[in-house]
Amino acid sequence: MQLDTISPIFHPLPAQDRQTRVAHVRKVPRLRQLFPLTLTLFALWVILSGKFDVFHLSIGAASALCISMGTNRLLLLPPTIGPPAVHPVAAHPWLRLLAYLPWLGWQIVLSSLQIVFVVLHPTMPISPRLVRFQVPLPHALARLTLANSITLTPGTVTLDVEGDAFLVHALTETSAHGLIPPTGEGSMQQRVAGLYPTSDRRPSTGVTA
Repeated sequence: MQLDTISPIFHPLPAQDRQTRVAHVRKVPRLRQLFPLTLTLFALWVILSGKFDVFHLSIGAASALCISMGTNRLLLLPPTIGPPAVHPVAAHPWLRLLAYLPWLGWQIVLSSLQIVFVVLHPTMPISPRLVRFQVPLPHALARLTLANSITLTPGTVTLDVEGDAFLVHALTETSAHGLIPPTGEGSMQQRVAGLYPTSDRRPSTGVTA
């Protein structure tokens, strides 16, 4: 089945702004470009590991630097987050993301309980299906956030993302309706879109197969 085409809502930077961003990046040494993301990942490593000896701190710093080198290009993909002269890590909506994580954790708990019920039920009432939907999101990081959130939630797995179009495998009818309810828009799509707000965002559309 074909999905209705939704026009992009977040256009690439004008040529002049793109040149400004590129010129700014070229002026900054490579390691300095990586510093904000490396520092953020290293802080997360320290918090989660709880280890403060030289060995673990060295492993954490090396891991953070390697990840930054591999993913820094993702942060610079157009359309960029924030003004051209500001590094995307600094412009990222961290406070909104921190507010989103508890909600995502609660959705994971609820979905886990639902899967436990399905597995323990004598008839095992599963209804696997493919869910296709489109949700206009302004940046690759927004699409990555939504795709990973869906996969982290038990009962749903993101199979493919192409532009604004998502293909998801849902284990049950309830899981599928959570992504594309009979009316309105899926709550997860709404939450992720709220992390990266735009002035003219359109609601998502989708079908099941």
